[in-house]
Amino acid sequence: MRWLSLHPMLPLPEAISVDSLPFLVVWLLIVASVFSSWLVARENRDRHAAGLSGGQAMPSSSGSPKRCGSISCPKTSSMGGEQEGLLACSICRSAWYCSKECQKNAWTKEGHKYCCAKPDVPRIIVDGNYLDDVKSAIDKANPGDIVELKEGDYQWKRDCKPVDMKDMNDALKSKKKANGDDALVIDKPIKIWGPPGGIDSVQLNCQLVVDQGSSLLGDVLISNLTVKPNILVKTNNYKSVTFSCVRSQQDDEDEDGVRVHIMRGGKCLFFRCEIIGGTEALYIDGIDQLSQSQEDNEDRVHLKRCVIRNGAKRGICADDKFILEATTISDNGWYGIRSNKGWTDKGKNDWQKNPMKPNQGPSSGNGMFDGIAMSTPMGSLSIGGHKIPVNSVQTGDTAFPGFGKFK
Repeated sequence: MRWLSLHPMLPLPEAISVDSLPFLVVWLLIVASVFSSWLVARENRDRHAAGLSGGQAMPSSSGSPKRCGSISCPKTSSMGGEQEGLLACSICRSAWYCSKECQKNAWTKEGHKYCCAKPDVPRIIVDGNYLDDVKSAIDKANPGDIVELKEGDYQWKRDCKPVDMKDMNDALKSKKKANGDDALVIDKPIKIWGPPGGIDSVQLNCQLVVDQGSSLLGDVLISNLTVKPNILVKTNNYKSVTFSCVRSQQDDEDEDGVRVHIMRGGKCLFFRCEIIGGTEALYIDGIDQLSQSQEDNEDRVHLKRCVIRNGAKRGICADDKFILEATTISDNGWYGIRSNKGWTDKGKNDWQKNPMKPNQGPSSGNGMFDGIAMSTPMGSLSIGGHKIPVNSVQTGDTAFPGFGKFK
């Protein structure tokens, strides 16, 4: 205990006697106080490192327990109207966590970082449950603003006809209205999101279009909602276009589910999204829909922790290379992926490797193998680091001997 005497506030008595007991009690109280202050300081440091802040608990309007903001955590605050034991995110102060581990999990794996903003960022709350109200809010928003949606099933007040995406290029060339009169257009760098964690709490019954609209750069974010029937990302110069916790559901097998054109400025990220149905559940275009010219769109579309399923033909059809990470592709009519240039595989992917329908073998110029179709000259073939059998192409249980020699 001699080291304690090094602290100027903690003089250690030279000898312990009955007369010195009161002094010893005082000394022990000082030690306890200093140690308690040190523990508080360390805890605050750990909270700061985790992106958490302490302070007063936020009053609860309902008086019911509040749960930890990490989806995988079942912990809640106690009854009594306060977020007892939960710590606020230091950025938005609207998400609460029981530990730095839960905060880190929510930030990196559950997408909180994509729908986290400081309280002073301007927000426009959509007043009403019509798509017309959402459009009005988007029109009012300035670049960087947030458009917040309440729970609801949003419809247009008028009868609308969806755009035929097959006629998209012809409409653009002739300068006709290309989006269809059911389209909800985001044409500026804003954020639009539903309630946190609520992929099922908001449904937009329209085609959702991300369009450049002007020369404005910046980031577009769509989060926590469902879109039915489809999503279209047009050629743009945005720094990024991010879909976080979004479901696209296309029930028409003659139309694509999600279509992404050229990202000239940055990347298009799909994080924890569900892409369901359509001819191709996801079509990644390498053609500028205005000039009809081929452009480099390599690795500009990134699919992370997504589920892609129920495409009438394929889960993904791509004209250019893309990034696939921790994504599941399943239950598509033909097979999982068709890509003209392969993809960058970041691991933990589970994609459908079943062949095309029975009796649909390799067509001229295409090699069907292991669930992937590639438009390529015969001879040397290299896709995404996948090995190809010599002198055969394997599609499920069917081998095609002598179908060229692959290296």
